[in-house]
Amino acid sequence: MHGAEVRSLTAQGRLGLLVEASAHLADSLDLRDVARGLAGSVVPELADRVEVDLVEALFRPDLAPDTGSAVMCRVAQVAAADPDRPPREDEWVAYPPGGAAAEALAGGRATASASDDEACELFVPLRARGRVLGVMGMHRAGGAAFGPDDVALAEEIASRAALALDNVRLYDEARATAVALQRSLLPTAQPRITGVDSAQRYLPGSRDIGVGGDWFDVIPLSCGRVAFVIGDVMGRGLRAAAAMGQLRTAVRMLAVLDHLPEDALRHLDDLAQGTDQVQLATCVYAVYDPVDRLLSYATAGHPPPLLREPDGTTRLLPQPSGAPLGVGGVAFESTTLRVADGSRLLLYTDGLVESRDVDLDGGLAVLAESFSAGSGPLDPLCDLLLAATGRDRDHGDDVALLVAEISGLDERRIATWRLHGDSEEVAGARAWSGERLAEWGVGSLDESAQLLVSELVTNALRHASGPIALTLLLLDEIVTIAVRDTASPLPRLRRVSYGDEGGRGLQLVATLSERWGARPTADGKVVWCDLTRPRP
Repeated sequence: MHGAEVRSLTAQGRLGLLVEASAHLADSLDLRDVARGLAGSVVPELADRVEVDLVEALFRPDLAPDTGSAVMCRVAQVAAADPDRPPREDEWVAYPPGGAAAEALAGGRATASASDDEACELFVPLRARGRVLGVMGMHRAGGAAFGPDDVALAEEIASRAALALDNVRLYDEARATAVALQRSLLPTAQPRITGVDSAQRYLPGSRDIGVGGDWFDVIPLSCGRVAFVIGDVMGRGLRAAAAMGQLRTAVRMLAVLDHLPEDALRHLDDLAQGTDQVQLATCVYAVYDPVDRLLSYATAGHPPPLLREPDGTTRLLPQPSGAPLGVGGVAFESTTLRVADGSRLLLYTDGLVESRDVDLDGGLAVLAESFSAGSGPLDPLCDLLLAATGRDRDHGDDVALLVAEISGLDERRIATWRLHGDSEEVAGARAWSGERLAEWGVGSLDESAQLLVSELVTNALRHASGPIALTLLLLDEIVTIAVRDTASPLPRLRRVSYGDEGGRGLQLVATLSERWGARPTADGKVVWCDLTRPRP
């Protein structure tokens, strides 16, 4: 077949074959596709059958390259005589020492051999940037040997193929680094929060697009409250993942400071604008209060949350105004609504509902219908939502979703004592606190709790002129003591000198409690502290 045909290839024909092969090699970022393009480009013009074998390190970026290994994975096989026969691919092959293939790998040059049945073989190493990536085995039947021009053409095609393979390797390593960074910055364990159950998913987009900056978080707050956050940094690759890490860290810090949702987004907007290169991002920041059963949230250019009520009714929550983070000059607003016990909140990024084939409205309709029908456990529900929207298969954009089932505190876990501004009420507040703790079976906390109640109530009576409310909350792992008053300034812990008359009360609170803090409210502030419940 090849004797006269190959010798008749003119210089123009060889150039055309080289150009065609190069075009096949430049079309993909997949190792197997590049290898199959290489094999298909030289059959039947240069060989009757071609195999392409690649080193294991190409498929496992964590492995160091082994230049001396002769064991490889066969990823492509093309034969001219029987093109419809299924190729033998994805199997491991080993080249014996001293053979033509082993010599080609060791020497870095094409090596030919011939067998007794007049079959000729040519093994061409695939080398790029100082790495051995594999070998291309070319076979001819009928005694048509590989001439110098054939070898030169095969080496040139193999050189270009090796460069394409190495580009895929570099891309895979960069993507693996970005994915690892992205996943390392996302939460790995769910916090234990009374009345809250949550599940989440993060799926990177298709490998030829790159990793984005999607993130989510569930953050315990004071007085049994919890913050739910989801966001999406615009852009791809390591830069987007790093920006996501900065924003997520900032969100957690703002949550610790107990900022209102709109104030948290305002600070995040300032942060996004203050970076060397402005990084735009969308975000939803929601806070659930289990005492009042209120959900407050603010959005920054993000798709609206979905709320499923216990009877299955599902609705898109109204979006308060807010441009993406980093735009600047836009005021953020929050919306507050009462939520029934057992309701489910769904936060997600646009990759779940928007694609080339489905617009945003269509994707939201499918998601809402699936969310309404999903009444089982939350973890399988995440998989159901991914399947309903087609994101359990290959998808272009990153996908992040967070679903939470929320319920308010049982009334038997909440106790409130209202004071009217009389300093003599402090003793009554201490006694009332002891009685409540005894009823709850945590009377061992009474001594510390009474000291904390005394300090917090006294401080409120001293600095506030309006009504004061003392609240005790029995949570799963802690008991919270909270005092609400109408004074706006938040107390701060400071170093107290020997001659100072005040300031020691907060030091006592910080010493006796597990943690403490203060947060602003619409009409004043709440000062709170936590005591760890004794284990049974």
